[in-house]
Amino acid sequence: MKRLTLDAIEPGMILATEVKDRNGRVLLSAGAEITEKHLRIFKMWGILGAMVLGGQTEEEPHKHPLEIDPDQLRKAEQRTADLFCHNDLNHPFIKELARLVTLENLNS
Repeated sequence: MKRLTLDAIEPGMILATEVKDRNGRVLLSAGAEITEKHLRIFKMWGILGAMVLGGQTEEEPHKHPLEIDPDQLRKAEQRTADLFCHNDLNHPFIKELARLVTLENLNS
């Protein structure tokens, strides 16, 4: 069982766990074979990934290959927090976007 991003999931793979929307409604049950139509539906509902049987694992999204100065990271996180102060950081898309902006802020 592997967690894959939606872009890494291919038709024919088998779901290991059910896929739910953010309201808890089941979009596709565990054990189902994924089709192109399912992938389009997942994209429409904002699904970022799923657990599938087999396949390659995605890289840990919160690991960065370089060592980061803690002070520099704190400053980058503060700049990002200022930018995202009116957003719901619990939403998966916003959370990932904020993480990417923080990494970008490390370079500025």
